[in-house]
Amino acid sequence: MISMSKFIDANIFIERWSNPKVKEFTDSLDREEHCSSVLVLTEVYHKLRKKNIKTAFEYIRGIMGAVKIYDFTQEDLFNAMRNEVDININDRIHIATMKRNNISTIISFDTDFDRDKSISREEIG
Repeated sequence: MISMSKFIDANIFIERWSNPKVKEFTDSLDREEHCSSVLVLTEVYHKLRKKNIKTAFEYIRGIMGAVKIYDFTQEDLFNAMRNEVDININDRIHIATMKRNNISTIISFDTDFDRDKSISREEIG
């Protein structure tokens, strides 16, 4: 059964700091409709620390309370490595995590996800 939940990519959580529409979206997240992963959270934390955002830790904790967070597994890594779509390994791990959890839609500004025809991508705005 395909989940109606939508997977949120790191760039959405990062854009929140500079895009009012994304801020509005992230301020209205719903655990029943939105999810992400531990790997996404590591990407967000890394980028925010590089941008010298002092509240990165608190922001990550807030995300964890707002959406369902999936772990990623060794199987996700192996499936990502077998995925021959020409995108970076973290994005392929996101896709593998989505598939394992029957999620078919990612919310992302990253058009690389369009290369994998097994999922669909939505943008904010």
